[in-house]
Amino acid sequence: MRLPSPTRVRGLLRCLDAAFFVASFEEEGYYTVGDLREDGQEVVSEFVTALSMPRGTDERFLRLSFEDGENEQEPPEDPASPVARLGTMDPSWLEIIAPLYSMHMGCENMGPLLYSLVRFVKPSHCLEIGAGYTSAFLLQALEDNQRELQFWEDWRGREAGPQSELAEKTGEEGSLHCVDNFAHEHSTAPLLSQIAKRLRLQHRLRLHLDDARAFVEEADMAQSFDFVWLDGLLDFAPPKKGDVRASIDSFLSLLWPHLAPGALILLHSTLTNSSVRGWLENISASPWGPPNNVLSLLEPHKKFQNSVTILQHRPDGYAEPIYSKLP
Repeated sequence: MRLPSPTRVRGLLRCLDAAFFVASFEEEGYYTVGDLREDGQEVVSEFVTALSMPRGTDERFLRLSFEDGENEQEPPEDPASPVARLGTMDPSWLEIIAPLYSMHMGCENMGPLLYSLVRFVKPSHCLEIGAGYTSAFLLQALEDNQRELQFWEDWRGREAGPQSELAEKTGEEGSLHCVDNFAHEHSTAPLLSQIAKRLRLQHRLRLHLDDARAFVEEADMAQSFDFVWLDGLLDFAPPKKGDVRASIDSFLSLLWPHLAPGALILLHSTLTNSSVRGWLENISASPWGPPNNVLSLLEPHKKFQNSVTILQHRPDGYAEPIYSKLP
């Protein structure tokens, strides 16, 4: 590793726990690594030796200041590299799911966002209202989660795997309950089963041809959902007497009791239409919650299908675990 010449000497010394010597270097006019190189390695080595720096610190300092890096070896492959290679951005994968995309749905950026969130929070039981393009990202995220968790389990069993650094993740393998009435004019939902098979993800999909409200009312909810994506707001919460806000509250009142502690709910297209914006601004007074955490994001280049609101179910007594005193 060859440090750039403008690298500050005082910063380098702090990194080596040798900040005590900063004044001595600066008295000699050594403010940057470039200053050291102007005098040359032999002169600087004599100066460093005279300082009687802690054993080993002087060698590391000189190596970082003057090493040219030509003899550096390629680092061995990290045993965790399979985790880093998981993901959906493979061109062939995107080509397979392309028939699910519709300009009218506005989910070209929602898909990757949903994928990242599911990969991060590791849900087991997901619900999607409105099948289509985003379904593929959710299914792939659940599949990649399982592969990742299996990798960590394998790593846990090796001597090199410090068990104290891994938390237990128990529960069933992830599945996606996807509800759609196939009524939307531009829906690509009928293609989902076929494409899930091409991706070899059909074992993660539970596709329900149904009305969203009826599904929530009648489905066996023995297992709570821990991740919910509500697309097609006017489909799952059609206005009653023109009142969209009351319809959303009515649907969430049915759904809220079936959410696991800490579950996330995402609603599409919430910010730039006056009806839903009014509901969102008064969400703290909602009869079904209220949610403890609310975050809304806007895609500023679009006028429709351009936003998402994330809610979190945090019932009394719920809190994330504490594993250590310091980060």
